[in-house]
Amino acid sequence: MKTLNIIALILVILIVIVTLMIILFKYFIEKLNNINNLLVDTEKECIDELKRKNEIIEKMIKVSNSKFKCESTAFDEVKDLEIDCLDSFKDEKKLNKCYEEILHVVEDNPKSKDIKTLKDYIKKYDNNELKIISLRTFYNKYTLEYNNMIKKVPYNIISKFKKLKIKNIIEGKELDINFNNDLEV
Repeated sequence: MKTLNIIALILVILIVIVTLMIILFKYFIEKLNNINNLLVDTEKECIDELKRKNEIIEKMIKVSNSKFKCESTAFDEVKDLEIDCLDSFKDEKKLNKCYEEILHVVEDNPKSKDIKTLKDYIKKYDNNELKIISLRTFYNKYTLEYNNMIKKVPYNIISKFKKLKIKNIIEGKELDINFNNDLEV
């Protein structure tokens, strides 16, 4: 009778341990899936915003070409860009260079201050740039967390089964502004 009780106790302990392990693995899988889905959604949003940035630049080029008859190699480079993946952020330098040239055209022409559409595009560009920077910062933060996570046990085992790989960080210019967090009374 004692051996039967001991065997039953061992079986119960094994069942409890296996159940806890399954629950823990499900928790780890869910956590890894959540952060991966978050990164995939942010990637899509980053690409959409970069496409929007490209569209704004192209519209600004049209306005500056029609109003000021200016041409530039940077303008031609932007027309040939295809933005479809996160690697397109390498082309963001071309977009920024083109934007800088457009700003020089605007500064050099006194008539440009009267062109409302150009002002609107500049405002849209600045808003888009802030959104891209915030998305990039968000993406990079969670990419670091994700990459660190899949290097550790049990996440590395799960990532091998799910064929998840380490993700790259998006590089780009970030905000240089120092925000004052003090409350004003």
